[in-house]
Amino acid sequence: MQRLTDETVLAVGRLTLAAAELEFFLARIVADQAGDDPATVFAVPGDPLLAARDLVRFAAADRHDEFSRLLDSAELYLTQSQRAVRALWSEHGRVDAVTFDEITGLLLRCRDRLQELFDDVVRVPSA
Repeated sequence: MQRLTDETVLAVGRLTLAAAELEFFLARIVADQAGDDPATVFAVPGDPLLAARDLVRFAAADRHDEFSRLLDSAELYLTQSQRAVRALWSEHGRVDAVTFDEITGLLLRCRDRLQELFDDVVRVPSA
């Protein structure tokens, strides 16, 4: 593994937390629909995304495409985050804080948009 600057170590931490945050949000969506505990869905890396993909078929017609695209994006960003962390052990990997922070931003924006979409779907009209 390459020697890392403090800035890069902090960026890796932010990335790791953002990826986990996105996966936990996906687990929460799945658990809400199935009446399960989000921690159970979250327990195995990758399972929240797979389980959320199963929900696409139940999405309302006007939300189906956006939900599907957001899950595609989530998969891409989670894969990028894993590759970036693994690049730390590659002699030729680019391992700077900027790279990690860019991916972190993508993960968090994806989570935020999923949250907005989820809130729109479950929002109860006010009286």
